[in-house]
Amino acid sequence: MKRLTVLILLFIVQLKFIGQNSDSLYIYYYETKPFAYKEGDVYKGIEFDILNEYLTWLKTNKKIDLQLSYKGYSNFTDFYSDFKSSKKNIIGVGSVANTAERKKEIDFTEGYMKNLAFCVTNGNAPDIKTKSKDEIIKVLGAMTALTLTNTILESHCKDLKKQFITDLKIKYISSCSDLLTEIAKSVLNFGYVDAVEFWFYLKANPGKFLKMQRILSQSKDQLAHIIPKGSKHKALYTEFFTTFKTSKNYRVILEKYVGGYMAQNLAIN
Repeated sequence: MKRLTVLILLFIVQLKFIGQNSDSLYIYYYETKPFAYKEGDVYKGIEFDILNEYLTWLKTNKKIDLQLSYKGYSNFTDFYSDFKSSKKNIIGVGSVANTAERKKEIDFTEGYMKNLAFCVTNGNAPDIKTKSKDEIIKVLGAMTALTLTNTILESHCKDLKKQFITDLKIKYISSCSDLLTEIAKSVLNFGYVDAVEFWFYLKANPGKFLKMQRILSQSKDQLAHIIPKGSKHKALYTEFFTTFKTSKNYRVILEKYVGGYMAQNLAIN
């Protein structure tokens, strides 16, 4: 009887240990290349590749073996809304900028990449040589700023209006691709666009004559995975990424999806 009691206690302890080290992780993702997308049965993209490195690190270093369930979205609003309301052990991926406004509702892991935005003009526009009010007004003052509503890109245009061009005209466009096409058509248009979007657009449209006004580039925030407030992944991911960002694998992942030049500009140091 005593031997049976000991065996039962050992079994309970073992179950408790398994419960602590084996769990379900739900991964909600907003499908957008090159960050997170699915080809056949394979999950690809910068975020999925980095997330897989994190999961391997958890298994190897923390003995935490997670059972994964995926849920994909084609609409960002639905993705973000469902994530906020979920009570599960969950990580969200989908090129989400780490902003002060979103931090009021959710939490973020350590940023995995700079959220770099370029100020883009038609290739025939003059260069902005200094970040002074007179120089910016001289080049951009007669132009219309094209942007997307409720985005970081819109905030960059509004900051430009507030600081330098008080009568700046702002026009709203439906997509980054359309925005860049309109800039390529007219020297009287300019706008901010995500660096990765710009890179992909130029690859797909090599004949478009566009110019980066480098002095007005913005990188105020970072892209990160999203997590619920109080998530155990906050501290764990920070510990993982502190070492991972110095590794060869980190640069290999970025270069795989955006090339060497963009990887150099976007990598977290």
